[in-house]
Amino acid sequence: MNRSFLPFLFPVLVFSVFLSCASGNREGTRTQNNFKPGEVQKKVLYEADSLSSYALYIPLNYNPDKSCPLLICFDPHAEGLLPVNLFREQCDKYGFIVAGSNNSKNGMTMEETTEIYRKIRSDLESRFKIDVTSVYLAGFSGGSRVAGAAAITEGNVAGVIGCGAGLPNVNKQPVKAFSYLGVAGLQDFNYNDLKQVDESLEKAGYTHHLLLFDGKHEWPLKEVVPDIFTWLNFDRMRTKSIPTDRAAINTFIDVNYTRSEEAGKKGDFLNQLSILEMLRDYLSGLTDVSPLETEISKLNLDPKVKQQKDKLAILFDRERTLQSDYASKLQSESPKWWEKTAENLSSLSDKQPVTDESRMYKRLLGFLSLNTYMLCNSALKQSDLNTASRFIELYRLVDPTNAEHRYMAATVSMKQGKKDEALKELGDAFQLGFKDIQRLTNDPVFTALHQDKTFMKLLNK
Repeated sequence: MNRSFLPFLFPVLVFSVFLSCASGNREGTRTQNNFKPGEVQKKVLYEADSLSSYALYIPLNYNPDKSCPLLICFDPHAEGLLPVNLFREQCDKYGFIVAGSNNSKNGMTMEETTEIYRKIRSDLESRFKIDVTSVYLAGFSGGSRVAGAAAITEGNVAGVIGCGAGLPNVNKQPVKAFSYLGVAGLQDFNYNDLKQVDESLEKAGYTHHLLLFDGKHEWPLKEVVPDIFTWLNFDRMRTKSIPTDRAAINTFIDVNYTRSEEAGKKGDFLNQLSILEMLRDYLSGLTDVSPLETEISKLNLDPKVKQQKDKLAILFDRERTLQSDYASKLQSESPKWWEKTAENLSSLSDKQPVTDESRMYKRLLGFLSLNTYMLCNSALKQSDLNTASRFIELYRLVDPTNAEHRYMAATVSMKQGKKDEALKELGDAFQLGFKDIQRLTNDPVFTALHQDKTFMKLLNK
């Protein structure tokens, strides 16, 4: 089996991580703590670094005398509580401790985020009896790349749950092989990225699967979480960290075979194929999957399936062409042209019922949002305020509900000495959901506003 990675030439954007525990554990003195099972801790300070923290949840069935799986999550905006709350119900079912970094976020270097992973893991191992054979890393968006980077470079990770983004380009082979579950919304602009990663992992012989849901660029929907933890549970069985649970395996087979048959009866052959591939990937290493391979091969030869796959492939080719075309026009076309284009894309993406084509337009809007953000950021770093203002307006047109373009607009206004306009833009940013108070108060651009009453009201919202 070839364990070499194919090149992953994907930009490092933002990070997040996942850990787990069971039969093996790290011996040594563990710090006493008063955390109660079943209670969420919003902010646990590192014992060795009181400036850093993580959100924490200990499962209801936690036994301090038994090693347990650990799950460390990295959110792109350092909102550690978000994934902890998302995963805690399944952590109760499978006995995972889950932690979410309150420090790792977009804009940090790989070295910085990997050090955060090391510190969280070390702190947790000093407090709890951890199964070091079952440590998993997970993250969303840039946090997904953080998880991948730590797994590749550290060599002490059993697996990665990569949500909303693929693996980072670290230009080195993994220290040790790990399993990889990609999770993507069908409207996510990084969907094709994760699809390419999944194909590369297949060629490289890794244990992997791409889990899809009908959502956008976001942490997985709650209804997807049980499938994530089934993967983790089966992976621990696969690596002999826990005994094989034949009853759980048989239930999984029965439920998903039924789903596959129902999809076939409805003529939804691509969904039927996807379910069979999920069965194969989840069960690989646990039972004989050759009958599944036969079914998958047979289905792939069916003209109806081929027709549906060809239609989807044409759509993906069209998406790549449009991405290239729109990216080139960001520098040349007028705001008025982009206003019409954004309105058209938005209208096409909102068509009902939802189709593969409407999802493609959602992904295109997400692609344009990311690209305009990067162009805005680059112009601001170069203090090119005119160019920054132009791209901020395009950013607003393609992603009107995103708070970031209002924060950037406020930055431009402050640099132009327009404090009243900056306060208005910041107010709009808060209306759109801006929550990173630490970023705002630490940003030197806004220091002159710290004693302003309107500014202080915004901070206290």
